[in-house]
Amino acid sequence: MSKEKLAVTIWNYKGGVGKSTISLILSQIAAQNNLKVLAIDLDEQKNLAETLKLSQSLFNSIEVRTELKDDFADEDFNFYVIDTHPSKDETITKALKFADIVLVPVLGDYNSIINLRSVWEYIYNAGVGSEQTAIIKNCMTDSKLSNEVEAVLDEHKYSVAGRLPRSNILLKNIASGDCWDKYMRKNQRSQFIELYKKIWHAYREMLKGNFHNLWK
Repeated sequence: MSKEKLAVTIWNYKGGVGKSTISLILSQIAAQNNLKVLAIDLDEQKNLAETLKLSQSLFNSIEVRTELKDDFADEDFNFYVIDTHPSKDETITKALKFADIVLVPVLGDYNSIINLRSVWEYIYNAGVGSEQTAIIKNCMTDSKLSNEVEAVLDEHKYSVAGRLPRSNILLKNIASGDCWDKYMRKNQRSQFIELYKKIWHAYREMLKGNFHNLWK
C-alpha cells in the first residue's frame, strides 16, 4: 500500500452536510492504517484544519494545509483528503480535477439532494467520471423523511459509498481532540470503517481499469 496514492475530494454544493467531519474521520482512519496523510482544507471556515489541530499529538502522520498546489501529487503522501466549500468556482474545479474519487455527502432531507443533478454535472464537466463519484448518506435515521430521501437516491441510481449514522460519541471525540472512535463500540465504528475500505476497493478496481460497479 505504501506505493499507492489516493486522492479523495469531498464536495456538495450545499453546506452543512458533514464534509469536514467526514474528511476528518477518513484522515484519522488512514493514519490509523499507517498511511501518511495530507488533509487539505479549502473551506474559509477552516473547520477541518482547526479540529485536526486539536488531535495533532495523536496523529503525527497527518499534515494539514489550506491550499491546493499542483505539485502535491509529487510529495510523499499515501492519502489525500480535500475538504471543500459549498460553491462552484475555480478552486472547487481544481479540487475535483485533483481527485481520484469524489464523495458527495447528503443528509436525510430534501434540501441536501435538490441540486444533486447539477452537482453531478459539475463534477463530470470537471473531468471526473461518474463512476468515480459516489454519495455518502450521512447521519441517516429510520425516520419517514430519511427513508423518502433514500428512496429518491435509489430511484435515480446514484452510486453510494456508504451510509453513516449520527453519533454523539463521534462528535464529542472530535470536539475534544480525541481519536474519532474513542469509546465507540465495534458496531458503532463499523460503518465508518466500511466506508474507508470501500473507497480503497473502488480505487484499486480503477487501477485495474475496471470502472463498472465500483461501489457494489
